[in-house]
Amino acid sequence: MAIGQFSAHLMSPTTIRVVLYSDQYHYENAAITIYRTNDELVSFKIKSTVKQYKVTIVKLELKKAFELGECYLINIQNYGQAYLNVNHATTFANFDRDFYYEGELGALYTREKTTFRLWAPLASQVILKYKPEGGTSFLLRPMTRIENGAYEVTLDGNQDKTKYIYVVLNSGIASEVTDPYAKASSANGLFSYVINLSKIKVADNRDKLPLFTQPTEAIIYETSIRDQTNDERTDIVHKGTFYGFLEKGRKVKGLYPAGFDYITALGVTHLQLLPVTDFKTVDENDRWRLYNWGYDPQQYFVPEGSYARDADDPYNRVEDMMLLVSKLHEKGIRVILDVVYNHVYEHETSVFEKVVPNYYFRKHEDGTISSGSGCGNDFATERPMVRRLVVEAATYLVEQFNIDGYRFDLMGLIDIETIKQIEKNVKALKPDFLMYGEGWEMNTPYPNKLLAHHSNARVMPGVGFFNDSFRDILKGPGFAEHLHEKGYVLGAKNYRDGFCFAYGGSVLNTTFAPRFKSANQSLNYVECHDNGVLVDKMAVSNKDEPVDVHLKRLMSLNTLVMLAFGIPFFHRGQEFGLSKFGDLNSYKSSDRVNQFAYTLAYKRQEFVEYFKEIVLLRKECKFLHTSEPQAIKDLITFHKLSNGGLHIEYNPEKDLAPFKTFNVFINVHSKPLFVKLAAPQKVILNSFGYIAARSEETIEQAMIPPYSVIVLGTRLKEE
Repeated sequence: MAIGQFSAHLMSPTTIRVVLYSDQYHYENAAITIYRTNDELVSFKIKSTVKQYKVTIVKLELKKAFELGECYLINIQNYGQAYLNVNHATTFANFDRDFYYEGELGALYTREKTTFRLWAPLASQVILKYKPEGGTSFLLRPMTRIENGAYEVTLDGNQDKTKYIYVVLNSGIASEVTDPYAKASSANGLFSYVINLSKIKVADNRDKLPLFTQPTEAIIYETSIRDQTNDERTDIVHKGTFYGFLEKGRKVKGLYPAGFDYITALGVTHLQLLPVTDFKTVDENDRWRLYNWGYDPQQYFVPEGSYARDADDPYNRVEDMMLLVSKLHEKGIRVILDVVYNHVYEHETSVFEKVVPNYYFRKHEDGTISSGSGCGNDFATERPMVRRLVVEAATYLVEQFNIDGYRFDLMGLIDIETIKQIEKNVKALKPDFLMYGEGWEMNTPYPNKLLAHHSNARVMPGVGFFNDSFRDILKGPGFAEHLHEKGYVLGAKNYRDGFCFAYGGSVLNTTFAPRFKSANQSLNYVECHDNGVLVDKMAVSNKDEPVDVHLKRLMSLNTLVMLAFGIPFFHRGQEFGLSKFGDLNSYKSSDRVNQFAYTLAYKRQEFVEYFKEIVLLRKECKFLHTSEPQAIKDLITFHKLSNGGLHIEYNPEKDLAPFKTFNVFINVHSKPLFVKLAAPQKVILNSFGYIAARSEETIEQAMIPPYSVIVLGTRLKEE
């Protein structure tokens, strides 16, 4: 052990622990002194000394409690100096109470002045480092410590497009950091920018949106800005960007709609976008060099620069994202953002750890950082200033970009109170705002009963959850070790009873105990960006079947997702069986693996057209939006058919407008099913689509083809 190494840590407001590492030095011959940064001596006494092999631990007691905002230098005679490390102060009993700051944070702009304000309670000094627009060098301004651990400084004059960072001194270590509350930044988040948001004039087009009264009216389609616009066979000009997504009139090979026109023609009510706030691992100056979905957040208020036409223009990324939402609203489509508030890219390099060490990340009792997310840095959303950041970020995106919903990544790691506060804020702005997330129960030290996972769904009735039991019952598990296992629609007839439970919104006390308070909480899906896609799973689980059978099963799965009680959710390309070439976790794989293949959509356009038809069917049949358990129970009856088949009969005494009777028949087998009908019926839906209005023929006996779902019924008589 080398001579000259020691550390000093503040363990309580009045206690310092000094640890000396030496196999030669004799502590009893030395004197300890403590100085403030102004060389003023600090009074203390030695409480204890413990000698161990090559280590001496000295406990010091201050006569006056340490005040955060100070900087102490510990000197050991003939041994050296070290700054007092105060990071442990974030664990002190009253820290959250004493240092909760209620004032506005960030760069507070007006034309006359801009006030910069940062919450850094452990810091002994904060300096604003800035360069006005047109400036040739950076300038420095010390910031003043104000109440509850915040620092501020005001620059007079119009600071629009001023570039800035903060220099934060924590425990004697200076770090240059961007502003956690910044609304704009340079490429790759190297600098924050002051911007005047009122300069950006984009119509929100809310008046173009159709009435939306409950979650089960939603039909959600998930995609990525980059994936949907980067196919080189299209004539989209600004590929991989917000602006490329909103370009109209684009086609693949000059024949088939691409990008904006393709999406808006599907008829879906909501478009869910993979993360669009700033993430770390794509170089914004060279966007095509690396691929990433964006679940590695860096800035929570700033749109992703690789999706901007000019990542170094602080206004461009903000305006282009606003334009995209505006144009989708104009077409009657609401926008849902996939937000990642459970972890960051890496805690040790994050702005949060540099500004307030040892505060933003959840820890186990032994001091290790929790990794329930698998990323080694669970965000401690239960801490008041972390919660405040998350709630304000979520509220800001609605206020500034007119967002209509959130999908929360790994929501089960976020505390319930944070989710409820977000819900309160966003629904005050938009009562029809849609909130849902991944409700898995994760291994994190915060009490299970206080986390926003699906087992606590009943205390969050306004929040939906991805229904993994629906997914696994219909198609079978999607993880690598279970790819060979089939669900009901892939031919596992023994899943039929479970299917009935899933189809009913997972709210009826039948095969399983109810999962949700109402079907408004059930996100029904069989494919999403995570894990493998359906056609790749069937290539393993149903490998003895030809591709045309896989596509028939795909059509049945899409139909049942659309018909089931709850909120139907579809992944990009699911409508026509887009493959990822067997990749089960393509978050950073390549554009080839992840991109939307418009040529295949064109080749299989009958599947795309069928998808549009089932979208129309769900929209017109309001009874499919039923959400309350008793109403669902009163509405449907399940009848078992041979070879694992099923008949779902809808109660004709209920309002089934525009139909008088409505019956769903499912055949998961390789042979057709023949069913004698109690009364003549008309074909409402079959593999040719929603044909009720195109045919007057009635039948008394139905043939349900192999691997298919058909709907029979009768229309209400014309008045």
